[in-house]
Parts: sequence; structure tokens; C-alpha cells
Amino acid sequence: MQVIVDTSFLMIPGIFGIDVMNELERLLERPCKLLIPSPVVRELRQISERGKPEEKVAARVGLLLVKRGSTVSVKGKADECILKLAGKKRYVVGTTDSALRKELRCIGIPVIYLRQKSHLALDGQIG
Repeated sequence: MQVIVDTSFLMIPGIFGIDVMNELERLLERPCKLLIPSPVVRELRQISERGKPEEKVAARVGLLLVKRGSTVSVKGKADECILKLAGKKRYVVGTTDSALRKELRCIGIPVIYLRQKSHLALDGQIG
């Protein structure tokens, strides 16, 4: 299963110490592969250079996760690209961004999010 992830999702391990790959497999009950839109990688690089100290560390951890997934070359802002990609093939999306989560749910896309700062949860049904 392929999961599109955003910047906030990739920063979860560095901020909360959660192994998102293990959590994804626990939640989805199958192996999964991360799909990372190129604007997300760009955001992580910017944060790793210019963010607050805690954000820099989390962004660097996120960049390590990027290497374990596949980067999708797309143009535009990260959230717009995620909405477009998810809508095309009905991918699941991982995010902690509540506004993006709401938009995705409005168009019927399942969303994986951080719950109680301790584990991942699924909002929606996976086909």
C-alpha cells in the first residue's frame, strides 16, 4: 500500500519519537511505501536549515525517512499537490495538518494522523 505523506507527518518521529513506519504497518496491517511529493522535500530542507532548533532536528529525521520512500516530482504547493495526487488514485494520506485532513475527508480520502501524541490513527475507510 502506498501512503502520501506531508511535511508534518515526516516530522513526527523527530518531535514525538514515534516510529511511523511500524505504526503504519500496525494500522494498515500490511507493508506500505511512502510517496513524498517534491514540494514536501523542499519544505523539509528549508525547515532543516532555517527552523527552530527542535524543528531542524525533526526535519532532518524527516529527510532520512524520505530516502525510504519514493519522491514524486510535481509542481505547486505541497498541500495542493497532495490533494491532487490523493484524488487521482485514491491514495491514503498521512498528515497532522487539521485543515488538510478536513479537505481530504471532504473528498473521501482516508487520512492517517497522530492521535494523543502517542500513536497513529485512521480517519476513513480503506478499500
